[in-house]
Amino acid sequence: MAVRNFQAGAGCISGLGLKMFTDDDLDRIHLATLDILWDIGVKVESKQALEIFDGGGCTVDPNTKIVKIPASIVEDAIRSCPPTFRACARNPENDYICEKGRTGFVNFGEAPQMIDPHTKKVRLPKKADVDDCTRFLDALEQIIVFERPLTPSDVEQDVACIYNTKSFFNNCTKHGYIGLNTAENLRTCVKMASLVAGGEDKFRERPLFSTTCDPISPLVHAGEAVDVFIEACRLGVPSKINPMGLIGGTTCINIASALVTHNAEVLSMIVLGQSVRKGHPLIYGSTTGILDLKTSLAAVGAPESALFSAAIAKLAQFYQVPTWVAGG
Repeated sequence: MAVRNFQAGAGCISGLGLKMFTDDDLDRIHLATLDILWDIGVKVESKQALEIFDGGGCTVDPNTKIVKIPASIVEDAIRSCPPTFRACARNPENDYICEKGRTGFVNFGEAPQMIDPHTKKVRLPKKADVDDCTRFLDALEQIIVFERPLTPSDVEQDVACIYNTKSFFNNCTKHGYIGLNTAENLRTCVKMASLVAGGEDKFRERPLFSTTCDPISPLVHAGEAVDVFIEACRLGVPSKINPMGLIGGTTCINIASALVTHNAEVLSMIVLGQSVRKGHPLIYGSTTGILDLKTSLAAVGAPESALFSAAIAKLAQFYQVPTWVAGG
């Protein structure tokens, strides 16, 4: 058994859709992205990633850490990225099939503060709050996969992600997305997951959690994040590539231009992931928002954010890869 949600699209009556681009528009975005990846490149602050890119046929400058990727390598990586993704859950009946034309919902994370449900005042989350939120999200039928909701303040922050993983396995029966800060912590969480799954081979067959890699806009991949991403690919942990640009702040003020640099950040990581382990499941993600020029904060619920997310979803459909976008 597995969960398949309603289809969303303009071509069927079971959902609604927003047609952002024509096929020609998508081709132009793709070609502009290929130009950026070859003419400008991306900065990669990971030694082992630079070696992988170099061995895969990319042009690497060891001094500037700029990687330039030929179009043929980008397109080969896109073709090898699986078009569907099975988010395996502790309870197999809660497996979620992420495939073309279907939409599901997930909570946002990871909040450093919370509103106390009793006093209604803002405070720092504790371990008990993480456990409560995890059980709450597990009970919500509308939430198809779990994402770590809070940062517990009563543990050392370097290992807070390990507690989030522990809480997930103790309190949730769905697939989980856990943000991990080091490759060592990732390996620890994989050991935990392997015990839950019944062995390393069982976990590789049914990985119970995924992780994320968040590029830094514009066009930078941080060393530790990339090292976690590489290790996840090696260990069989699915990953979401999730740029978090701020339109008008860290990216171009023009939404179309921000879309192209965003696309370059994702595709460059798809190249890396497929170079490490061909056929490894990767999710095309986005939490890119728009800058509020009055407050210098991210206007998460702004109409432009919704338009950008719709554009990303259409672009992921063009590449035939699963996608995850911010809802607002």
